Amino acid sequence: MKTLKDMINVGVIGCGSIAKFRHLPELDAHPQANIEAVCDANEDRAAKLARLYKSKYYLDYQELLEDSNIDAVIICLPHHLHAKVAVEAANAGKDILCEKPIATTLEEAEQMVEAAKSNNIKLMIGHNQRFAPSHQQAKQILDSGELGKVTSFKTTFGHSGPENWSIEGKDSFYFTNDTIPFGVMGDLAIHKIDLLHYLLGELITHVSAMSGTFQKPTNHEDSSIMLVRTHSGAIGTVTASWTYSMQENATVLYCENGVIRMEEGGEYPLIIQYNNKNAVYYKLGDLMTYERKEPEKSGVVFSFINSLLDHQIMSITGEDGYNALCVVLSAIEAEKTQSIVQVTTRMKQAVH
Repeated sequence: MKTLKDMINVGVIGCGSIAKFRHLPELDAHPQANIEAVCDANEDRAAKLARLYKSKYYLDYQELLEDSNIDAVIICLPHHLHAKVAVEAANAGKDILCEKPIATTLEEAEQMVEAAKSNNIKLMIGHNQRFAPSHQQAKQILDSGELGKVTSFKTTFGHSGPENWSIEGKDSFYFTNDTIPFGVMGDLAIHKIDLLHYLLGELITHVSAMSGTFQKPTNHEDSSIMLVRTHSGAIGTVTASWTYSMQENATVLYCENGVIRMEEGGEYPLIIQYNNKNAVYYKLGDLMTYERKEPEKSGVVFSFINSLLDHQIMSITGEDGYNALCVVLSAIEAEKTQSIVQVTTRMKQAVH
């Protein structure tokens, strides 16, 4: 049983853009987190970040896992490497924050969850949209019941593509690794699926999909639209694309007593429109604040570290990551078979 301590020593595995621009700055900003080590097969990347944060660096993640000073790891590797490294980290007794998607197959995701449980360590998946102020405020409003049931919804996440974000540029693993079973569905749509699970407090149970590859040099989809149904019967669309010249990150929920509008652009990231024509406008920090201006304030790392310090359940569990991945893989099956696929989740939904 882990004991309460004042400082969490963290090792970051993978020194690409997500580590450089998100997780390491946020770790550095947390008063009770210490960047003990970084790791990357590219020594130049690892050494530069180690100098910046005055930490050790490793070229082999297994050596980092053997470091007894490290309490927890953040896995920032290509998707197909998540499961192998996470299972080894769990077996080494390290608590884990793993970037999304949790894995590339349900079997791998289950292995990660079971390894965490059997070793009594914490596993969190980096679905950062839950931490946007607009989404958290909307969750409170939905849970209050004042708007009644959600009957339908639409959500979109699009930008210009991973080559404009990845440290590898046009050589991003999304374009070069054919073993990964998805493109934009596993990159962007999965974020919105997890967000819907969080906001609605229920799982998506049925999905159909259409996708295409229009601009990117990949065998995977760069644009997709899913039609989904939730356990209670609400229906909606999940749209994702790497072909947008301007980023879009909007979600709209149509409820019995009004409409919730999130991140549609403009001055107010959250707008509640009631059926009686009244409206409430919330001036909050928007998603673009940490996407572009303050990426170290996404909230993911703070939530992870605070959960470790307080011995609390992770805000986004391995089961949550599994359930989101299950929808994506079901959507891929639905498109191949030109059918509506029932999403079979073998893991219990986490309570939030």
